[in-house]
Amino acid sequence: MENNYAGPGEQPFAQADGAGRMSEAAVLRDCLDTLKYASLCYLRASHEADSDGLRKTFDRLAVDKSEQKNAVFNMMHQAGHYVTWPAPPQNVADLKHRVEAVLARIGTGRAVDRERDR
Repeated sequence: MENNYAGPGEQPFAQADGAGRMSEAAVLRDCLDTLKYASLCYLRASHEADSDGLRKTFDRLAVDKSEQKNAVFNMMHQAGHYVTWPAPPQNVADLKHRVEAVLARIGTGRAVDRERDR
């Protein structure tokens, strides 16, 4: 789902000036999207790695990119380039209820422990 994150009275991030230069918000958005994608790719690679050493390396890289993504998001949010709104309390309560139902059904222990107990 694509969203330009432009709130009321804000310009979409894809804006460039007359000389084709990207705005600060556009550059930060590009960084954020790139870091999101990199983090997901490293995580996917970690799941498919055939050795513990390689898996740990990909895990570390995924966490590193995710932390960088969080830093960029925080910078954008503080600068007003990424506006967020609080979720309605009823939506939060509904989600919490649904998650609790799933956890009650599958348990919260480690998967290995659950499989061993079968």
